[in-house]
Amino acid sequence: MAIARKMAATLLERQTGSKGLPLASFAVEVDLNHDGFPEIFASIPTPNCDGIHCGNFLFVLEGDSYHEVLGDIPGARLVPQDKIGLGAFKRNGFLDIQTDQMTIGWDGTRYVDASTFPASSLDGTAFVAACQASKSSEGDAASAQCQCQFNRFQAIGLTQADLDTYTASLGENFQYPTGEKEASWQALEKNAADTSTGCEVASGKTQWSTAYFNHGDQPQQKLNFEDFLDACPAEDFILTNHRIGTPDRALGLCGCLAREMPTQGIGQEGLDLLARYYRNEISDADLEAQDADLLTLHDKASDACLGQFPAK
Repeated sequence: MAIARKMAATLLERQTGSKGLPLASFAVEVDLNHDGFPEIFASIPTPNCDGIHCGNFLFVLEGDSYHEVLGDIPGARLVPQDKIGLGAFKRNGFLDIQTDQMTIGWDGTRYVDASTFPASSLDGTAFVAACQASKSSEGDAASAQCQCQFNRFQAIGLTQADLDTYTASLGENFQYPTGEKEASWQALEKNAADTSTGCEVASGKTQWSTAYFNHGDQPQQKLNFEDFLDACPAEDFILTNHRIGTPDRALGLCGCLAREMPTQGIGQEGLDLLARYYRNEISDADLEAQDADLLTLHDKASDACLGQFPAK
């Protein structure tokens, strides 16, 4: 939350024109598409909020910059913080957002009111039968799970052709598509897997996987990340990395580094040294003289973050 709050302050200043976060504001990292790289949700509650300079904001890193993706949904800015949360299902790879008034779904580029999405009317007889046969070991629970999947397929507008293809994959001797059709099959398979997991989450059987993939073996620590997160995004070797290239992508990587480095064993003293190093106040030799392992641990965190960093 400390990292999210620091990142949110930068993004909200650009979004609203107001510098700094009020003490009552809230920010958290949340990985809505489960790619290991979290989005930033922030809430600024104020009396008589105008929905422009206050309220709920969700920033998603896509391409070169963070985009705020709630602003076009009437009323979404003004939902009380305790009335907004994650839904059980994904749409187009992102978790739904559930409020007390509406379900908000991902349209491929931003969140919109899910009631505006077209649904489909499908013949699910063959699918439900094949699904139940594939889950025969689950007993009575299989019927409810398969019906839930079918209902969700209709809600997300799956086509009859795609449903028939997926139904065939549940049987024997299915010929998996290759060549030009392979990408479409993989997308359909991923969609179906997300739907199955969503039904299990909705029934209380399981939960979505954790949003964070810590690659180190040390517990997270409560550190002061302020100096590091001020210095890191402005450093040339961050900005000029071929995977980064823009201030927003640098901010995203630096947030990941701040979260990752403690799991590699870097404590407050090491973090403060790295902040000075990023500000070019000390050299590589100076840094190694004070902590011989620090750059190695930093590089492990950097490799982990770059490995899961969103493509441009």
